[in-house]
Amino acid sequence: MLTQFSYRDYRVKTALPVPEATSLVDDYLDRNLELVDALKDNPHNYVARVNTTSMPDLVLKEPRKRNRRRWERMMTRFRDGEALRVFDSHIKLEELEFHCPKAVLAAELREKGVVTDSFFLYQYQQGKPAMDEDAERVAHELQRLHSLGYTRGDPKAQNFLVHEGKVHFIDFKLSKPTVFKKHSTRMEYAHFLHTMPEGIHYLPESEKNAAGFKFAVWLRRSVSDLKRKKREWREYRQQPAYARKKRAVLIVLGAVVAYEMIFSAGSA
Repeated sequence: MLTQFSYRDYRVKTALPVPEATSLVDDYLDRNLELVDALKDNPHNYVARVNTTSMPDLVLKEPRKRNRRRWERMMTRFRDGEALRVFDSHIKLEELEFHCPKAVLAAELREKGVVTDSFFLYQYQQGKPAMDEDAERVAHELQRLHSLGYTRGDPKAQNFLVHEGKVHFIDFKLSKPTVFKKHSTRMEYAHFLHTMPEGIHYLPESEKNAAGFKFAVWLRRSVSDLKRKKREWREYRQQPAYARKKRAVLIVLGAVVAYEMIFSAGSA
């Protein structure tokens, strides 16, 4: 049974008894966590395997970028923040009889009506990232989710763990499209194929040959290429050679403008 309550200015959602939940919030806010392994630490997310005073072997996730983005903050005037939405996704996925890490607690802080900070705690899940030999299992579970009308988001192969023959979804946020439902699931499967091409063998022939699916594959590939080029351009702009070329172009343009101004003045 889920419980919601306010504690230390945070809105908390949990399946734990309130005393245990408040202890976890205290551990987080007071930084009384034992770091086991920092799994991800970048401007987008902080994810770490931690022990707390009351519960061992948890995963802490802080959606840093989503907590900071202005437009996402504005959206939280009308909906829950990222941490609570991911918490709800874990609960829903279990209700749908899929496997995923067990959600423990999520909390968010609001200032002036918008979420400015949030975090999510869930149990650490044993398993290995899905490999080529797991393609059939993973493809079956992803198609089963799509048949229920849901997408999981970010269906990279490494976002599925395989443990004791079972596929566990990780790093996901469920969505149930209300328009372009078939296109949404096809786009997600095409994204999945980008990191696990073997999954194509486990699609029904009718779907594999459908024009809509082929279009989704083409569109997904085009989006991936565009993102890759954008990333390469961003990396190039950070190189010293780019700065030198930029300065040279500016000098030339400045010289041309100065010449035109002097020539115009002389003609007058």
